Amino acid sequence: MDSEALRHCIEDDLKNGYRPFLVVGNAGDVSTGAVDKLDRIGAVCKAYGLWFHLDGAYGIPAAALPEFQGLFTGIDQADSIALDPHKWLYNPLEVGCTLVKDPKHLVGTYSSHPDYYHFGNGEDDQVLNFYEYGLQNSRGFRALKVWLTLRQAGRSGYMHMIAEDIRLSRLLFDLADKHPELEALTQSLSIATFRYVPAGTPWDAQYLNELNEALLNDLQEGGELFLSNAVIHEMYCLRACIVNFRTSQKDIEEIIGIVAREGTRVHETLQEKGAARRR
Repeated sequence: MDSEALRHCIEDDLKNGYRPFLVVGNAGDVSTGAVDKLDRIGAVCKAYGLWFHLDGAYGIPAAALPEFQGLFTGIDQADSIALDPHKWLYNPLEVGCTLVKDPKHLVGTYSSHPDYYHFGNGEDDQVLNFYEYGLQNSRGFRALKVWLTLRQAGRSGYMHMIAEDIRLSRLLFDLADKHPELEALTQSLSIATFRYVPAGTPWDAQYLNELNEALLNDLQEGGELFLSNAVIHEMYCLRACIVNFRTSQKDIEEIIGIVAREGTRVHETLQEKGAARRR
């Protein structure tokens, strides 16, 4: 996010009679793992009295690593942070949470006391009622999954697993960059993006997009590996997001070979179909 462009948008809204109230910063973009300049966005929010929310659903756990704290400078300025433990805290689906700087905001927003609610016996007997912190009243015990994994892995365990995911993502990017028929595009946190580019004749952008989309469909249906996609500067590319503590270096090395092999096959198929159409 361009913080100066943000400031101009806010000024334009105010001049036109609108009242901005919320800015959402990205703490780990889902497509590429990119992180906004959170301190700059926070400064703009503070200047205009706006609520600063961070979308950290995927990437915010990396802030626990000392070597990445600079990337997340400004996180302390956020009023709220979204986090999905089923992403990079290795929890089973589904569990999500919102962290707030001041819990009173949640109680002030969601608390309700109809006549049939009676959970405390007196002013001195304060009971923590989670229905006052969100939209749901009856709910499953999702928090148990998070608590158990935190107890099992601990801070040091999570730091080790997250750091290893990031290392493997960098390895994948480097291997793709060295391969003659792969083009490495981006790498941030535990996400690497790349695409298959056949050797030889320069291929136009539209064909490469069609080729990589067909390749992705082929890979997903084949079952040897699972990649998703991202579109970066109008380039359709393959996206690997490593958030499984069982992923190994061997897995990463095999990804390169499988993508190159299947890319060649899909490319040849498309070329044959194109030649048949021209005939």
